[in-house]
Amino acid sequence: MRGVVFALTPGGRTLALKLRDRLDFEVRLPGRLAEEGDGSVVFESLPEALAGCFRAGRPLVLIMAVGIAVRLLAPLLRDKQRDPAVVVMDEAGRFAIPLLSGHWGGANELASRLSGLTGGVAVITTATDVRGLPAIDLAARELGAVPEPFTLVRSFNAGLLRGEPAALFGADPDVFTVPLGGLAVLPLTSLQAARDRYRHCAVLTHLAAHPDAPANCLYLRPRNLYVGVGCRRGVAARRILAFLKEVLGRSNLALGSVAALASIAAKRTEKGLLAAAAELEVPLLFFEKEEIIKLDGYFEKSPFVQKVMGVGGVCEPAAMLAAKGGRLLVPRQQKEGVTVAVAVSP
Repeated sequence: MRGVVFALTPGGRTLALKLRDRLDFEVRLPGRLAEEGDGSVVFESLPEALAGCFRAGRPLVLIMAVGIAVRLLAPLLRDKQRDPAVVVMDEAGRFAIPLLSGHWGGANELASRLSGLTGGVAVITTATDVRGLPAIDLAARELGAVPEPFTLVRSFNAGLLRGEPAALFGADPDVFTVPLGGLAVLPLTSLQAARDRYRHCAVLTHLAAHPDAPANCLYLRPRNLYVGVGCRRGVAARRILAFLKEVLGRSNLALGSVAALASIAAKRTEKGLLAAAAELEVPLLFFEKEEIIKLDGYFEKSPFVQKVMGVGGVCEPAAMLAAKGGRLLVPRQQKEGVTVAVAVSP
């Protein structure tokens, strides 16, 4: 999501426009500072403009005093999983201070980029970074995974700071560009044999519950499950979601690993399907009938779907097309006018 730079002074405007050209961020200025042709967006109310960007999850660079930023942001705060990255800078570009979401939202990384552009200093205050230790939420971000439950992130990182043994099972250490310090990275196949050696365990898997994971395990959910959905016209979102969750539960698959829903292009305006994807906060992918027909031979055909939609099936080929060469984990399931299939990307 494209970031936004807010500035309140002439010097701040100059810095904001320089950063925009280097970072491709949007610049927002009060009307008294905006000039014709500078490409900036004018705001009338700073609190309202900032709140809109914050709630939309857009990364923010605030060229203003820290005190002003804190007072503006305080009423907007939710939690570290949902708050966007916020970095405060002085108008001379001497300091870049990650104020919110240093790890998960990427504010520490953004501050480092900003300081590199201005020749300033990134003022990093998160304890793991100061000590040169890994943070499990930063490792998750590197993997494109979501920690679950997120509440365990704090205790996991606190354990790392205390020097307690910790391990991440299921990731290749070669994928990391962040320092791993005392965090062991081990294959998932070693979980049962090695878990008792570690006080803190994180497991990278799309399984809702891994059979070898300890009770206090922190799961990292990769976004690699694609759910194909077919439905009769007018089916409500709640019915689609209820059945989707039922299928995932029966198959021991994590809802947090769902990357997208997928269906046939003829369902583009199906309100229940659109609302279901919106509630899950995942993309809804559509495939043309011609694309689906190419996969007809790989799945059992439904005479009813063939008659109504002109294809032998919807959910299975849609899931496979969305997974781009992956494999089908859950074949077509049907209930109350809804069909669901699940594929995993390679």
